Amino acid sequence: MLDPQASFCLWCGAPLLVRSVFGHERHACTTCAFVHFRSPAAAACAVVVRGREVLLIQRRIPPFVGAWALPGGFQDYGEDPASTARREVREETGLDVEIRRLLDVFYATDDPRKRVNVVAYLASPVAGTLCAADDAADARFFALDRLPDELAFENNRVIFARLRAEFPSGDIE
Repeated sequence: MLDPQASFCLWCGAPLLVRSVFGHERHACTTCAFVHFRSPAAAACAVVVRGREVLLIQRRIPPFVGAWALPGGFQDYGEDPASTARREVREETGLDVEIRRLLDVFYATDDPRKRVNVVAYLASPVAGTLCAADDAADARFFALDRLPDELAFENNRVIFARLRAEFPSGDIE
């Protein structure tokens, strides 16, 4: 889908028209060489583990209001993905975490706002007091085999299935 807000060239101000550029329909300038390339957003999340439990937040904002999700969010310009994951956990749950390892990178298409590249990390809490804040209505640890039914975002379901398969019993390492 083309960005309906792209109407004028960022370089020269001339109108943009939709035309085929590099095999895709894109907004391109009618005067200069500018082409508007619509890119996915960047985001990061953390699978914060405590023994065999994972930390989830209940979403207070759209999309998926009321559903449970991993703490995470959009990456700020100039911020690396691991810093994004740590910041989002702190903002949404009050906890400081240590990133243990990269879990995966997902291309998410189920966010109605935009397409997103999501970097998921395994993390451990190291400081802070658990308290829902920012865009989280609630924050708590759940046993991996007793997660809430209403989960936001397909990549969360994929991560939990992978953890159950990778760690069938015992603590999540």
